[in-house]
Amino acid sequence: MSWIPPEQALATALERCTAIQLEAIRSTSRQLCIQAGAGSGKTRVLTLRIARRVADEELDPTRGLVATFSRKAAEELRQRLFLLGVRDLQAGTIHAIALRMLNDFRSDRRQRKVVLVPDRTRMISSVLETSSSSGMRPAAIEAEISWAKSRGLTPTSYLEAASFAGRKSPGPRQEIAETFLRYEQLRRQQEKLDLDDLLLEATRLMSEDLSFREAMQWRYQHLSLDEAQDLNPAQRDLLLVLAGDDPDLTFVGDPNQSVYGWNGADPNLMADLVDRYPKTQTVILLANHRSTKRIVDVANAALGAPGARSTAREGGTPPSVLSFPTEGDEARGIALTILQKKSKPETLNSTAVLARTNAQLQAVADELDAVGVPYRFAGGDLAPGVDSRTTVNRSTPELETDAPTGVVLATFHRSKGLEWSSVFVIGVAEGIVPFSAASTHEELAEERRLLYVALTRATDTLTISWSERRSNAGRAEGRRRGPSPWLATIEQELARQARAEMPLEGEERQRQLDRLRKIASDALND
Repeated sequence: MSWIPPEQALATALERCTAIQLEAIRSTSRQLCIQAGAGSGKTRVLTLRIARRVADEELDPTRGLVATFSRKAAEELRQRLFLLGVRDLQAGTIHAIALRMLNDFRSDRRQRKVVLVPDRTRMISSVLETSSSSGMRPAAIEAEISWAKSRGLTPTSYLEAASFAGRKSPGPRQEIAETFLRYEQLRRQQEKLDLDDLLLEATRLMSEDLSFREAMQWRYQHLSLDEAQDLNPAQRDLLLVLAGDDPDLTFVGDPNQSVYGWNGADPNLMADLVDRYPKTQTVILLANHRSTKRIVDVANAALGAPGARSTAREGGTPPSVLSFPTEGDEARGIALTILQKKSKPETLNSTAVLARTNAQLQAVADELDAVGVPYRFAGGDLAPGVDSRTTVNRSTPELETDAPTGVVLATFHRSKGLEWSSVFVIGVAEGIVPFSAASTHEELAEERRLLYVALTRATDTLTISWSERRSNAGRAEGRRRGPSPWLATIEQELARQARAEMPLEGEERQRQLDRLRKIASDALND
């Protein structure tokens, strides 16, 4: 592909934007909220807005910052901005930005750089070895500590806050609080910070040190935030102290894709930013430029918004729902369906199987191996501060690669931000979608958003499946279960689509012809 001058690339990209996208890109508001649904081109709009402002000298790139929540997303932002001629603007995860701030603060005061806890779960394990515990897994305690720190809680305040939030802790809260305290003592003894500490410490220093805060606000005069729906309270607090009272701030996100509650993310925090800055202009991008309208309507139905106003391209294959006797039968059925695509490698590369858990994916992987279809796991959670990695199976070379051949296997969480032409969303059964551990209103709402994210990864073909029984070593086990409670609204939507596409017959056909004749007659008379 030939190189395109940045000015031409920007002009061409702007010509291809819709009117509502251009409204966001050309807005001169100091505070701008872009509420962007799935497939609406939010990252494209954000980067074009930055590039347009740099070209019009509204934004000094050397004093600009765009923050996001994974290194993969940050790298994509940098690449897009580079192609549009923006070279000096800093893009990174919120954690990386906080680390840079802290190291700059320490460097100015001739203090040593931050030393990070390399593995918080391992450090918690070492703490548990010296205490009598109830047998809680270190990873479960680590997740609870992460939740607490995302809210700025201490080991002491955790007890009351967890109780007030109705949080289902993985074990006795008093024991978790004590482990939390001992972990904090060991971390401080080793003079280390963990990822959550980076946010809390940077916020504290800017709040307490006026000169440091002013220096950071001068350096980062133009702020942009991608994936704003994934903010947790600690990240929000850092953003607010950096932004100040009247910031140059653009933030983009979709509350319907907020799925990181385990990390403290709260979709309401995006609306909170709008409330804090009353002059904020809000632009809503509704059109889906990724998926067919059939898929968009099914996803809206799953979200609990059947018939929601949506714009998307027509055509594509009608989505389908498949049921199987057991999970093993489901995995085998999906593998055999995919086998039919094997003769076209480019089709395999644009196919994904998405599941709520890794265990479900492994069952599909075993069946794909059995029929000789290459696949790859989409590894590395796209959670804050974490890279994504890719591993391959026995049917492909034993090497890590950026673009191996094969069907992608991914959890719902790891599929966020990605897309494929053909998507199989499996295991949409009772106890799995929503996940059995979810019970509160907030947890169930997030599970529903997670299903919505999975469904909207498909661009052309969507297949949803579920099974009546679990299976072990090929044998059905456990009680019979039903489909996910959210599958009913999906099937209702599919039935509506089928009715709308049925040829008209008899009296209904005559009524439609009479109506069309009247419309034509009225138009001629006018």
